[in-house]
Amino acid sequence: MRRSKWMRISLYTLLACVVIVAAGAGLAWYKLENTINAMYEPLPSTEWTQPVFEQETAQEDVPGRQSDPEEEKEAEDVDEGRGKVVKAVQATGDEKLTDEEVDRLLHPNLDRKDPFCILLLGVDERPSDRGRSDTMILLSIQPAKHSALAISIPRDTRVLIPEREAYDKINHAYAFGGTALSVATVERLFGVPIAYYMKTNMEGIVDIVDTVGGVDVDNARPFTYEGVTFPKGEQRLDGANALLYVRMRKEDPSGDFGRTQRQRQLLSAIIDRVVSFRSLGKLPHILSKLSEDVRTNLTSGDLFDLATEYKSEIKQIDTLYLNGTGRMMDGIYYYSVQPKDRAKIQQQLLSHLRGA
Repeated sequence: MRRSKWMRISLYTLLACVVIVAAGAGLAWYKLENTINAMYEPLPSTEWTQPVFEQETAQEDVPGRQSDPEEEKEAEDVDEGRGKVVKAVQATGDEKLTDEEVDRLLHPNLDRKDPFCILLLGVDERPSDRGRSDTMILLSIQPAKHSALAISIPRDTRVLIPEREAYDKINHAYAFGGTALSVATVERLFGVPIAYYMKTNMEGIVDIVDTVGGVDVDNARPFTYEGVTFPKGEQRLDGANALLYVRMRKEDPSGDFGRTQRQRQLLSAIIDRVVSFRSLGKLPHILSKLSEDVRTNLTSGDLFDLATEYKSEIKQIDTLYLNGTGRMMDGIYYYSVQPKDRAKIQQQLLSHLRGA
């Protein structure tokens, strides 16, 4: 009898522990889902328009760089009347997509492991100022090939911005029309439908990095930025220095391309720290910061599918480079890209998405 009593007590205790653990897990999942829902921000529904790789024929380009773009006045950078309206001239090499392809790329079935494109935006938003997109990375995800393609878009890239039909720097699209116009501008730049986006405020990186106890990076070349020296080699960065590390571009011989490499390196380091065992206890605070600084049109179900169905499938990430030339136009520096180079990127992206 006594043995049977203790067995019942042990069994009830075990069941109670299971209930408590399950309740805790349920609460954690509830908080996680609420955080993801707080980050959810859908794009307006718009019809896909087959892009034209336009080229400007009415304005003369003057090669060379006579001033530093970082020294331009920010107010002038988003001058509503600065862009010039031009007539689009179709270039050779652009490829038309079928209606079926467009629908599949704009509305991928993640349960079925469909390919898709996602635009990563790092923005510099402040109170009463929408800001500009500081970082733009387009990812093409193709699980059938176990691969992804990544292309970083220089912030000074000169594009014809949709709706305005005027040339300007691509990072100004966010200032004019937020995430939706940024996505539409990149779609027009490369002629590829974009299903998803993920946007983060660069200022939020500071709190996230500090919350996970700093991040480790391997700096390719030494530099000093805003009074802080970053030596060559491996080093641990806190949040404030991590933000400085990814913002420097003037001293980098590769300019925006070099800075983008550092941004991708930092993002990878943050992910490594977030998923580490030591960071699990800080997950609630990390999620709280994410809900403040991250927006995406991926639902909680989409994110779960990506984490479970796609992560193991992507074994290789290749990099594409956008060829262009630095030019001064009306006293402003632009990164000018020819239609043939844009068409080449489109062909590479579509070939990848089609599994060719």
